[in-house]
Amino acid sequence: MFTDVFNSLEQGRAPKETFYDGYVVNAVIDAAYRSAKTRLWEPVQLDIWRGRTGVSKDSHLTEYDGENYLVKEEMTHYGAKKVILKNKTTGKISEKVLE
Repeated sequence: MFTDVFNSLEQGRAPKETFYDGYVVNAVIDAAYRSAKTRLWEPVQLDIWRGRTGVSKDSHLTEYDGENYLVKEEMTHYGAKKVILKNKTTGKISEKVLE
């Protein structure tokens, strides 16, 4: 990390990790400490948010069919393709082997 910062300064480019990245990491660590103290899930508190807004919990998932999102595709050890699906209504995870 430090090498990249120094190299980026010399080369006049932005480093891979920014000050904002460090800010987010510290917010996550703070939430972890609060969680250890309270023994509950604690939210990550970010006063400055630079991420996307208006997204849903499943917005990163790909449409599979009318009922399911595609979570992941895998190849089994015997060469068959397997898909892992998430039901849009119930949230239940299921697997389907495609021959």
